[in-house]
Amino acid sequence: MGNKRRIPFASISLLALTIAVPAFGQQTLPVIDVGARGAVNGRARSSSGAATRARISASQQGSGTATTPLPTFTNATFRSGPTGVDNYLATGTFTATRTNTKLLDIPQAVSIVTKKQMEDRAVLSLGQALQYTPGVVVSQGEGSRDQVLIRGQNTTADFYVDGMRDDAEYFRDIYNIDSVEVLKGPSALIFGRGGGGGIINRVTKKADFNTIRNFWVYTGSFAQKRLTADVGQAINNDLAFRLNGMYEHSYGFRDHFKLERYGINPAFTWRPLERTFVTASYEHFSDRRTADRGIPSIGGIVVGDYVLQPGQPWFGGSRSDLFGMPSNIVHNRFDAVRVVEDHTTDFGLNIHNQTAFVSYGRQTEMAFPDDDGAVNANLQVPLRGYRNDKPRVNIFNRTDLTYGFEMTPDIRHTVLVGAEFGYQKSFDWRNRGLWNDPVPRRANRVLWTTVFNPTVYNQMFFTQTQRRRRTDLDVASGYIQDQIAITPYIDVLAGVRFDSFSLRFQSNLNEDGVYTTGPDATRLGRVDNVWSPRFGLVVKPWDGLSLYGAYSRSFLPAAGDQFTNLDGELVRGAVDPQTLAPQSFKNIEAGFKAQVMPRLLFTGAIYQLDRNNQIIEYQEDFNLVTSTRTSGGEIALIGNPTDEWSVTLGYGHQRSNITRADRDFAVGKVTPSVPLNTFSFWNKYDMSSLFDASPGTIGVGGGVIHNSSFFPSPDNAVLIPGYTRVDGAVYVQLSENISGQLNIENIGGIRYYPTAHRNSLISPGAPRSALFTLHARF
Repeated sequence: MGNKRRIPFASISLLALTIAVPAFGQQTLPVIDVGARGAVNGRARSSSGAATRARISASQQGSGTATTPLPTFTNATFRSGPTGVDNYLATGTFTATRTNTKLLDIPQAVSIVTKKQMEDRAVLSLGQALQYTPGVVVSQGEGSRDQVLIRGQNTTADFYVDGMRDDAEYFRDIYNIDSVEVLKGPSALIFGRGGGGGIINRVTKKADFNTIRNFWVYTGSFAQKRLTADVGQAINNDLAFRLNGMYEHSYGFRDHFKLERYGINPAFTWRPLERTFVTASYEHFSDRRTADRGIPSIGGIVVGDYVLQPGQPWFGGSRSDLFGMPSNIVHNRFDAVRVVEDHTTDFGLNIHNQTAFVSYGRQTEMAFPDDDGAVNANLQVPLRGYRNDKPRVNIFNRTDLTYGFEMTPDIRHTVLVGAEFGYQKSFDWRNRGLWNDPVPRRANRVLWTTVFNPTVYNQMFFTQTQRRRRTDLDVASGYIQDQIAITPYIDVLAGVRFDSFSLRFQSNLNEDGVYTTGPDATRLGRVDNVWSPRFGLVVKPWDGLSLYGAYSRSFLPAAGDQFTNLDGELVRGAVDPQTLAPQSFKNIEAGFKAQVMPRLLFTGAIYQLDRNNQIIEYQEDFNLVTSTRTSGGEIALIGNPTDEWSVTLGYGHQRSNITRADRDFAVGKVTPSVPLNTFSFWNKYDMSSLFDASPGTIGVGGGVIHNSSFFPSPDNAVLIPGYTRVDGAVYVQLSENISGQLNIENIGGIRYYPTAHRNSLISPGAPRSALFTLHARF
């Protein structure tokens, strides 16, 4: 309880500190210049701030009043997200090191999807934003949440907003997002637990003192309808606001699919002092849609633990067939308050504090093909279902102190010292669905239907209690990082983080499945204290080229991404999660980054990632405890080869296998949902010069996505075939303030299966579909 009470006051205390620090900062201390890295360039910030705030005498222009130019705020000012953004290319970021570091100086593979790229591709969701990112595979998420694989590591929790944890289960929209960043490989030094394959950070739109009037209208296939607005301006020289809002009501290519989502996000920036700013935002978001877990598999020959012939997705019927109930529903929503306080002293010390309070709600009711749901010889499929409520409250507070100094003329340090505290309260209330009869009996937990009648209208009663869980988590962390520039040719990054992870678990069901708060309720607790080191070396033989090597470790407590494994229910007693060591990730990586043209970046990496004590879902209520090894490489090309041509290209190759498991049949099998090869290429060409028109008047775009085949389950009994999808777009500037574009997905209309969740839950891809966007700027 003590931690919960202290956290909300941390930001208040820091604000008082930032107001008091300038008096302390007046003492005579050396001015430190950390040069191009730009993390805490005291001299540059001071001079630029003075220039921004320089008083211009209006009397010299015939006026009797003084005026002050509006300040210039960028991501570098906010110390958040990518920097040096030019169309599709970003040349630096704060997210990977919490300092403004060029991508060429970061010993890690980083992919950044800029606002311009998302607009050109008509991206509306996080899943769409990641489709053209090498090393990332967008998973099904049981039709109810975002779930991705990064370098073969499955996650539902490694998501962040402006660097703060956002680990609840829901589908993320991008209506208020400026860019999406993907950091690959373990990132525990900066982000703490999880992040074994990498993390995904969404950078929000800020109140940046610019006058903004943007409105979008979307309409497309399957009665898709959406409105989005982005409005902002300065209230005065020290206060600005921004308001983003969105509403969508759409249908889909799958039978009975409906979607209604909306969000509103007001944000403010206040600058009480020359080198001090405060940002505050509130967001309300709601997403209510049909929960769709796909289609079953068919065929396959399995003898014992040997798969002689893997099964395949059910190939009959229409790709629109819903296997389940028309009333399948998932409703995710949250309310979030986020506050940032930042101050830089006269002697170059930057103090940066962030607080996030988020209350999540989540309800699902659905029916879907059972784990043994392969189509049988009678062309029948078993269906079962459940109702699940999973509310969560997150409170996180983080403070970073950053200081740069020169040890010698050739050696420069940028030191980051920080602490993070968090509290999470989560609930998991689940009831099994019973067909046609509210009295629990094994006979009515499964309903058989034919593949010719996959959508059922039978009544389902959610009256059999399955889970009543609560978890309370306290996290306390401290970390230190040093970025050392040794001459212009060598950079070293070294650091370590300590996390204390204290989890309390309670299940209010006794052995008979009856709700209780008495002594027969299950109460468990666990504390993990873990050190996470990171080391990287960057060698820059000449301008525009860097070679790097890196070693990093991360961990994930045995309770897993969503704290569901602590009581042993899901591992069937094969191991005791209370004594199981935390999942560990060890990554060894080498790579290069080359500025092959002034606006074009070419990168590549090879890596080996070992994960121990990994929990892999095998069936709905049955997980495996495994170790896996993923080895691979990736290359990426992004930017502008010419002023008219924008490109992003990526290729990933990865082999991931189960090296150890608590069930012998899984050893040596391919890790679920990891394709051997992925390729993506998107480009846009401005054709205006061909028509003697001004730049941006008319353009065309196109893209290709290829994924090779993969196994959706650790038994490798079903194989999902690979596919190649082609997309396209046309862009027209209709007037000075209005533009339009038409995006077409799956131009060839191929039948494909981009993702799956176990053997009997396979998602068909959408047929040819179009989306028209009208964008007005004022």
